[in-house]
Amino acid sequence: MVSLVMSPMKLMSMSLMVIGTVLSVSSEELVGVWLGMELNLYGFLVIMNPDGHYIPEPCVKYFVVQSTGSILMLGGFVLLMQQFVAGGLMMSVVGTVLKSGISPLHSWVPSTIKNSSWLASGLMLTWQKVAPLILLSMIMPLGGMWMVIGLMAMIGAVGGLNQNSVRIMSAYSSFVHTSWMLLGLTWSTVVFMSYFLVYSMSVGLFFYGCSLMNKLSMMSQLSGAASGMGLMMLMGMPPFLGFLAKVLVFLMSSSAIIVLCIMGSVISLKYYIDFFYSMVMSSLIDKNKSEVKAMWMLVTSMNLMGGALILVSFL
Repeated sequence: MVSLVMSPMKLMSMSLMVIGTVLSVSSEELVGVWLGMELNLYGFLVIMNPDGHYIPEPCVKYFVVQSTGSILMLGGFVLLMQQFVAGGLMMSVVGTVLKSGISPLHSWVPSTIKNSSWLASGLMLTWQKVAPLILLSMIMPLGGMWMVIGLMAMIGAVGGLNQNSVRIMSAYSSFVHTSWMLLGLTWSTVVFMSYFLVYSMSVGLFFYGCSLMNKLSMMSQLSGAASGMGLMMLMGMPPFLGFLAKVLVFLMSSSAIIVLCIMGSVISLKYYIDFFYSMVMSSLIDKNKSEVKAMWMLVTSMNLMGGALILVSFL
């Protein structure tokens, strides 16, 4: 069972991550954006290996990638301040794309996710994307954004096929969802935040269930129910909340690139369903259904409340 009690070091690191992201998103100066991302990076490095129990390779790889991206971003910001707009904008975009782990500089994400803890993997796929994606929507030309969205949808859909690792599958799944989030971000920050919250809740539920099981089989009904509910929300199948989030982006978007996002989601259903039937259904054999019913009630209520909020936003 995963302990919900955090050590002071982990709690301080989480606080530093939140402060850094809020500073980046709310700052009006480029230096403030860069400083916030650096604070976020230092806090997250502790979260990746708080007790020294995990392999140091993903920590080193993540640090090198993020440091390289920060150097490129800072150099681009300096050039922008010196009125070298073209060169500064290019360096800033490349650095931000590298830090956010989106195409074409995405290859480091699956290998880093594979050897990280469940908590670090979940944060890397969710919270760590907020500041870079918002900054990218502000500095990248719209044509480049369309190209990135299309590439992310196709790479995530095809790359996740025939993957045996749950973490790697989740990394490629995040590429598909990132394409939807970027598409929503090009039209409205509210749409982006709505999709991001639904996606974060889905990943958190799925990874929490996975963290309760060993490497061979499902350990309890709770782990199977949590993984199953999170997985179905990630699928975006009706009536789950993930479907409503996609509908919200679809209704707000008027670009033909939405077709590639839909194709990516349809293709990704293949590896979602494979994992669902191979691992999750095996946990529903036990006769004691109390934990499963509790998880069903919790997730159903969250989906209903979230769907109501999305519907109210149209009024």
